[in-house]
Amino acid sequence: MGCLMDLIGTRGQIDMGIGRYDTVLTALTKRRRRNHRSEVLLAIEQSLRNLVPSDDADEILWKGKNDVYKPKFITRDTWNHIRSTTSKVSWHKALWFNQATPKFRFCTWLALRNRLTTGDRMAAWNVGIDGSCVLCNQHLETRDHLFFSCSYTSMVWRKLVQNLYRAHFSTDWSTIVEFLSQSGDDRETLFLARYAFQAAIHTLWRERNARKHGEAPSSQGTIIKFIDKAVRNRLMSLRRDHHARALRGAYQTWIGAVQA
Repeated sequence: MGCLMDLIGTRGQIDMGIGRYDTVLTALTKRRRRNHRSEVLLAIEQSLRNLVPSDDADEILWKGKNDVYKPKFITRDTWNHIRSTTSKVSWHKALWFNQATPKFRFCTWLALRNRLTTGDRMAAWNVGIDGSCVLCNQHLETRDHLFFSCSYTSMVWRKLVQNLYRAHFSTDWSTIVEFLSQSGDDRETLFLARYAFQAAIHTLWRERNARKHGEAPSSQGTIIKFIDKAVRNRLMSLRRDHHARALRGAYQTWIGAVQA
């Protein structure tokens, strides 16, 4: 009849007199049969009367797709059962792509959800906090300002990807995310555009936090070199990865775009 808890829940389990962790054998031999008003509970009582205790060993079954129980454990099926599924967000392609760096991706995920502790959010939590941007000292620090409308970050962004993005280049957050969320035939350029986006967000956020904590500021040139090196190192590792053959020419594409 399926999983007892799915059928009758905790209240029904109590009414049946069956413990949550009881075995079927315990339910057959160590409980008193009861009368019920519920048809489901009566059907379970009848099903138990029809069962005959067996000496066979217990068998573990895993709940799979479409609630079919199988002897084989499948990670995907179990994960889908324990998580809450929702529709895909519009920007998922800009974030979830192969060969991304986890720490860059996580920081970008927070930015896309507007969950970074930017100045505007901190000021909303505490009226006495100065929410101005520590990179330009001119505007309120919001997610969209920091990436990449700020005079400091926009120059870094322009030097890195203007020649790569070409006609799609922008310093507007929504425009950039919309472009990166699209599909395209040029896998190399799209990978570079997305990876540079994530590397820039992570690096600039670190620089912002360093200044917030009183550390010496880094010049725009230093930040550009740091991001450029991060992208090159990732591309060099891909050249030795047999799973990334489609991106073998990405290193030359990146060098040409940055040095142009």
